[in-house]
Amino acid sequence: MAQREKIIKGYIEFELLNGRSPNSVFELTKKLKFEEADFYTHFGSLDALRSAIVAEFMVKTTALLDEDTNYDAFSAREKLLAMFFTLFEQFSTQRSYLLARYSELKKAPETSKDWRKFMTLLSERANLILSEAKMQEEIKDRPLIGQHYAKGIPVVFTYLFRVWINDDSEAFATTDAAIEKS
Repeated sequence: MAQREKIIKGYIEFELLNGRSPNSVFELTKKLKFEEADFYTHFGSLDALRSAIVAEFMVKTTALLDEDTNYDAFSAREKLLAMFFTLFEQFSTQRSYLLARYSELKKAPETSKDWRKFMTLLSERANLILSEAKMQEEIKDRPLIGQHYAKGIPVVFTYLFRVWINDDSEAFATTDAAIEKS
């Protein structure tokens, strides 16, 4: 396992086992038995680390979608559905961390600095899908509204994240239904 991955894994474990964030990079690196300088070769701060943890979900989702040989043939609707289903499958791999860290988030995820990079990646992917849809005339490019279609994706994501955080149904059936309907 690469050092960056060890830091991420160690941070998540620290938060889950201690019920809090480390007070400093020093505390985290001592717990992980790293030199503090090693941390800074990968992240500039604990805030940057938290941002990277969340953004990594979108990076992995995008990689999985791009590896799927059938994905290119999907319609825009199917691509957006695949993106959200894959994203929430990725979230499930670290559900305990996401619940511990973000279940009490009073503001929407897009307003939290931990989520800024994630939201940028999400919006970039949505813009790509919507651009393809406009070129293939799957959706109409309306003069005033067309340039704002992608702005709805973070709103949809925020709604879906709230549903998922509170979902206690078997195999997250409630979240799946919300994804389909949104």
